[in-house]
Amino acid sequence: MALVLKTDNKDFSPVYNPMNVVIFQNNAVTVAKPDYKYIFDINIIDYISGLPTVIRTKVSPDPFYKYGIQDLHSIIENYVKETIPPYDDTDAIRVTDNAIIKFYVEYGEEYRLTVNDPIVQYLDQYTGNIQYAWGASLEHHRFIDFFNNNEFEDYLCLTTSIGEFLTNQKNNKVYANQLGWHWYMTSAPNNVDYLQVKTYDASGVLISTFDIPNNSNPSLDQSRLNSVATSPQSLNNITGAFLVGAQPVIIPTVASYTVQLFRTGAVPVSEILYFEIDTECFYETYRIHFENEYGAFDSFNFKADSKKSTNAERKTYITNRNILTLNGLVYNHVTDTKVNYYVKSTDSITLQSGLIDQATNDWLKELSFSPQAYLEFVDSSGVHNFKPCLVKSTSWNELKDEVDKTFNFSIEIELSDNFRQRR
Repeated sequence: MALVLKTDNKDFSPVYNPMNVVIFQNNAVTVAKPDYKYIFDINIIDYISGLPTVIRTKVSPDPFYKYGIQDLHSIIENYVKETIPPYDDTDAIRVTDNAIIKFYVEYGEEYRLTVNDPIVQYLDQYTGNIQYAWGASLEHHRFIDFFNNNEFEDYLCLTTSIGEFLTNQKNNKVYANQLGWHWYMTSAPNNVDYLQVKTYDASGVLISTFDIPNNSNPSLDQSRLNSVATSPQSLNNITGAFLVGAQPVIIPTVASYTVQLFRTGAVPVSEILYFEIDTECFYETYRIHFENEYGAFDSFNFKADSKKSTNAERKTYITNRNILTLNGLVYNHVTDTKVNYYVKSTDSITLQSGLIDQATNDWLKELSFSPQAYLEFVDSSGVHNFKPCLVKSTSWNELKDEVDKTFNFSIEIELSDNFRQRR
């Protein structure tokens, strides 16, 4: 008789969804011992040293099936971090530190032989498979499909199958000077050898093909989830030798381009992403980079009549200023009675998308509830940079092309930098 693993996680799990494991001691005599508990030793592997950090939990058997159930996600999520690449990144493909975590679970048990005996631990009676968790957070029913149907395999870029990028927006409109990336996931760090970009003119005629090597470290577990430069300025920022072609990638005659990942031998391992070079409109454009449901970052341009506003927080005290002079009391109109001793102001922007379709509105639901967002802007050095911001909107409305015809997406963001007046 022994421990049996009844339910396990997938090889790749979205860390902000349930990650339950269920273990069972099939010896009824053992599980009935006094103070019986299942032991879960969760080994989280440091991707540099390769050494584990072990977090131990203990669970009593459930009263009916006598199973031991442990949700790993609340523990492992503390080690996962989703970050956007630096604005001045020069890598075609970049490892994102702690974006994906390697782990495994050792299952054990403890109990007393009799009520008077000390508790004895029997560790590592069963060792689970090595698995990975990354910073995705899927809607409830979406997660159920993802788990039950092995949908995670659709997103793995493999030498034997073509994987999807970690985004629900496959067709993008960008300006020639804008930044942006997309993310991919793979079961082996060396499955992706190069990034291929094909550029086209306004008539759809091919201008150039660029093959740009993957210079991320293929020996690191972290290289199973990487960011890929995809927007024009990010592509033009890439340094180092190309396998095919040379900088600049995006030139003034480019009207559209595609991005795809390959294995050596011209073997495609990813789907194709499509990009159209857009032009500035009458209103100022605000480009937002936001964390999507996969823990990656998408980008969108708000091109309509967006409005800036500033809100202030104030704290006031009543003065006790001396109004005595040599001539006695003097009352002046200008004498302060109340003074603001603390003023903090915060800038907000109500963003307007302009006319969009149903598919874009559905995708932007991810922005409405995104935990991280950044506003792209031109800094004092004249380069495109990022300002962190908070999404303040708390709702999203479903719209249908057949009913609503054309519609606009609106959202309010608050810049996270505060301005405090001196006092």
